[in-house]
Amino acid sequence: MYQPLHLKYRPQILSSVIGQQHIVDTLTNAQALQKIAPAYLFAGPKGTGKTSTARILAKSLNCQSSQEPTTEPCGECNSCKGITVSSSLDVTELDAASNSGVETIRELISTTHFAPVEGKFKVFIIDECHALSNQSWQALLKTIENPPRHVVFVFCTTEVNKVPETIISRCQKFDFRRVKLDEVINYLAIVAKSENINISPVAIKAIAKASKGHLRDSLKLIDQASLLNAEEIDPIDPGWIWELSGTIPEYELLTVVENIIQGEIKGNLGILQDWIEFGKQPVTIHATLVSFLKDLLICKIHPDGKHLTQLEEDTWSELITISQSWSINQIQSAITLLMSRQSIMKDEAAHLWLEATLIELVPPTPAPVENTQPWQNWETYKDALYWASKKLPHLTQNEISDLWEKVTPINGKKALAWVKAINSLQKVEMKKA
Repeated sequence: MYQPLHLKYRPQILSSVIGQQHIVDTLTNAQALQKIAPAYLFAGPKGTGKTSTARILAKSLNCQSSQEPTTEPCGECNSCKGITVSSSLDVTELDAASNSGVETIRELISTTHFAPVEGKFKVFIIDECHALSNQSWQALLKTIENPPRHVVFVFCTTEVNKVPETIISRCQKFDFRRVKLDEVINYLAIVAKSENINISPVAIKAIAKASKGHLRDSLKLIDQASLLNAEEIDPIDPGWIWELSGTIPEYELLTVVENIIQGEIKGNLGILQDWIEFGKQPVTIHATLVSFLKDLLICKIHPDGKHLTQLEEDTWSELITISQSWSINQIQSAITLLMSRQSIMKDEAAHLWLEATLIELVPPTPAPVENTQPWQNWETYKDALYWASKKLPHLTQNEISDLWEKVTPINGKKALAWVKAINSLQKVEMKKA
């Protein structure tokens, strides 16, 4: 029977948990020293290993291959197998999102006084615990503070701010973080090799970036991508990943920010229409634009700050060039405008708001881009004279010709000296005006 990759590669021992070394070390030492807390609180983003770690902890406490809690549960005894398939008599898993009422919690509390059946501890894993009602938390408070010696509570949440402080203060709190990009890439490369998935390194990186540090999401995405070329010779490329994940390619974002500063409204509206037609959600487009403008601001302020972003090297190089046409105030104003529209990105007419916002992002007068090397387009000296006549319209052709004759070449090149001379005269005229 087919088993999805995010289940197949779910960690079974603490050392297999990816990207949470601080938590792995602490829990490993706690078991080695037999210092088991009565209640744990695992907080952090989705897909970072909270529930998996809770199950591993339950296995470590109840593994029948050892008389004491172990850091290496065998995975073969009845207790370990039961916990793996959520059928253990000593481990209760509760989804608080659908069981938030106080009666459910009171029934759970009533079972804490019974001794374990197979293992050494009764473990209660409460997932999405922030969804519990206030009455449920109040019912749990006394039991968490002074539980029976054989009882361990593990609370998992993605919204720790909704958990009462009175509960947090009675738990050992562990903060799970998003897995680093390099760690996700390395892990996916191992999975792809093990599963014989023909995928390019660039596509693996695209999956890692699309998952935003959520390991479960990255495994689900590579699993989905593996179905694309089951019989193809060519490896999966990042284009497929962008389509599957709904993310926007960096080269398209470069075009958008370049169009904004150049006043190219029509081009951006066409790009937006393509995004919508290809199923990209307005809320995703909005968040991506804000993030990319943030990267543009970093680029403008700190040209050596690529490490502060997740952009590709060639994207960063192009962004440096584009940033020269933007001012810091323009970038900040664009971000502020986009953020002011955040609340309406889930509206039915969100795509219309996005269109209006893209139009509004264009400066009233597109910032002129000064050509500092105009001689690149000159074929004869007459082109140089024509260029000068546009810069100094008050001079006659004879006067411009006389200036040309008087200019002294720089390093043997008269064009460079000519540009400097004409620009200097233009500044003088502007001051007079």
